[in-house]
Amino acid sequence: MVVSVICLLLPFENMDNLIYVKSALKKHIIICLAGCSLWTLTIEGQIFRPNVEVGGGAGVAYYLGDINPRTQFYNPGLALGAMVKYNPVEHHCFRFNMFFGQLKGNDLDFNNEYQQRRAYHFETSLLDFHVGYEFNFMPHVINRRKASHATPYIFAGVGYSLILSSHPSTEIEATSHATVPFGVGYKYRINDVVAIGCEWGMRKTFTDTLDGILNPGPEGSYSTVHNNDWYSFAGLYVTFIVYEKGFKCPGIKEQAKYK
Repeated sequence: MVVSVICLLLPFENMDNLIYVKSALKKHIIICLAGCSLWTLTIEGQIFRPNVEVGGGAGVAYYLGDINPRTQFYNPGLALGAMVKYNPVEHHCFRFNMFFGQLKGNDLDFNNEYQQRRAYHFETSLLDFHVGYEFNFMPHVINRRKASHATPYIFAGVGYSLILSSHPSTEIEATSHATVPFGVGYKYRINDVVAIGCEWGMRKTFTDTLDGILNPGPEGSYSTVHNNDWYSFAGLYVTFIVYEKGFKCPGIKEQAKYK
């Protein structure tokens, strides 16, 4: 385009100069239009479209509480889950998750003298539900020409757990209760539709009876220490985009506004 402007400043001493100017203008205008077209295609390829994903996964669930105070991934049980995610913009996601998990604990797995004498064990099956917010550290953009993208993320929300069964039964029964879920994950978009990921999340509960033990202490005593139980889920998942909002040209939208 700069060359074309310079050409316009050339003196038209003869027809050769005029022909040269026309040729230069035509050439550079074509180059300019082609460049603009490529730039537009690139922008369109990177434009974000709000979308909805559904999927499922599998992994393990484990428990932290009176039997197991601090060991991560202790005695993991099978966990299966499903999820729905709504991505309104590149960095943000709203999610609904549920999973079925089995939690287990046994005093005899620990060398603590008190636990060895108590020799208590339990198994619990539960359904976990939660709604939450997910933040992507990298823009979660679907690129039409190279449909792949990876990003770590964090999430948090509110949840509810439904105890399906607990063995052995005790006088203190573990009941359904609210939870606060939070955790980290990493996801990779394979193509325009499919993404895979891994996730590890904790669930803070508001009960000390998930394992059927309340206020641990020497026999016949009562502890005033509040010792709520926790549980965790870790696993792999795959999601599929089932809805994606179509792209509309801003210019057309503005024209419609003033009709």
